[in-house]
Amino acid sequence: MVEFCPECGSLLRKKSCPCGYNAPSPKKKETAGILEIWDPPSPKVIYCKITGTPFDKLKKDIKKGIYPEGLKKIKQKLKKHLIDCINCVYFRDDILHCKIRNKYMKEGSICRKFEPYEDIIK
Repeated sequence: MVEFCPECGSLLRKKSCPCGYNAPSPKKKETAGILEIWDPPSPKVIYCKITGTPFDKLKKDIKKGIYPEGLKKIKQKLKKHLIDCINCVYFRDDILHCKIRNKYMKEGSICRKFEPYEDIIK
């Protein structure tokens, strides 16, 4: 039996579609309309956004053996889940709403579009 995606109309193979219909999403949990996601960007990306350092320059420095102290702090904070949506420019913490996703998020959430404030490294 041939099945087609109800959203985009393409042929379904193994019950998932390239448009994302019926695809498993293990990192998202939604409870009572509040979304919880833990999908942070890499510590290098966060460091580059905070300091304004080009990503290529950071990679070259790391290859040379120069490892910034701020990058170490960011790695530790991500491991301990201390960096989350509350530290994001797009998150309104008074109503727990993300402007990018246009969803209500739990406090411990973080996504790939995370745009940090500058005081995370301190």
